[in-house]
Amino acid sequence: MANDEADLENDVDEEDEAKGGSKKLIIIIAAVVLIGGGAAAFFLIGGDSEESAEGETVEEVVEVKEAIYVGVPNAITANLQGAKRARTVQIKMSFLVRSEEAKTNVKTHMPQLKNDVLMLVSQKNADDLKRPDGRQKLQQEALETVQKTLTGLVKDPTVEKVLFVSFVMQ
Repeated sequence: MANDEADLENDVDEEDEAKGGSKKLIIIIAAVVLIGGGAAAFFLIGGDSEESAEGETVEEVVEVKEAIYVGVPNAITANLQGAKRARTVQIKMSFLVRSEEAKTNVKTHMPQLKNDVLMLVSQKNADDLKRPDGRQKLQQEALETVQKTLTGLVKDPTVEKVLFVSFVMQ
């Protein structure tokens, strides 16, 4: 009887060791899979942060400063020639800048900027400005004019974009 009990205890211990061993094996396999998957994800996704395999450097992230809008006081009003008749245009604008220094430069030189944009607008044809693409072209030309003026005055184009807040033609 004593031998039967000893045999029974040995059988239970062997079963526990087999179950515990298989649990350990499953945990080890799961850990290897997770580590391997993490390493693969790092190389596929995060490995490009410094250099790629070909030695090309990855572009650095450029910090974009907060947009500051400088409103142009009073609308610009000009008489325009058209094919059939003359028209009047009234444009309210704002300038997009990215620093307090740029804002100060724009405000300081606002009379010159308004003059240069007015001269540009007064040379346009009313028929061209009726179409959206004509207004977009004027907006781009106004930006180039303002940037050229500011570059001459403060050695920096300063303005990133000219925005037409209101555009009325009669």
